[in-house]
Amino acid sequence: MPNWLKKSFVVFISIITFGMVSPQDLFANETGDTHHQDPSIAENNKQTGSDLPLLDKETSAELLISQAREITTAKLGERIMPRIESDIQSEVLPKMEEMITELIYTYSDDEYSELMISPAIGKGEGERIFHIIDAKTNDDVLCFHVRKDRPPLEGYTFNFHYHTAEDGFETHHEIADVYWGKDTPAKFGSTSSNLH
Repeated sequence: MPNWLKKSFVVFISIITFGMVSPQDLFANETGDTHHQDPSIAENNKQTGSDLPLLDKETSAELLISQAREITTAKLGERIMPRIESDIQSEVLPKMEEMITELIYTYSDDEYSELMISPAIGKGEGERIFHIIDAKTNDDVLCFHVRKDRPPLEGYTFNFHYHTAEDGFETHHEIADVYWGKDTPAKFGSTSSNLH
């Protein structure tokens, strides 16, 4: 299968399934390495004869970035996103993409395929947008958060930041502060039908 078609298929499936299908699930009928999989899956594949291929780093990064965009948009919701979308597109998402790509390229060829977005994504008013975890150990590796700030007399801003496992998730690494205005923003995830 041509590489561009695989990449398009990965992005399409991640959009359709909201990231619930891992990259290795996509090409279950092609041959590939089983040493990058959960031992129970590898054993099952030996029995069924369907080994899963390892996606390259670029394709894995594209898949995680696609999922990150979807989750960030869903976190902000229909009532917040339209008003700050240009700032999100120009300031926040490029930095997220950069961090995800850098993360994947810091892992060895045997380990990067274990990175995935945690199934526990941020909902409600909490800061969490999503966390990238190592599926083998189930440990957080990179955490993306947003919080509403209200500096005195300045109005509301959304502070996008991330935490890394390298410093024990202690430091807030700034991505961007996106100005909202003086009026109170809607709740995270609000749709146009949830008027308050």
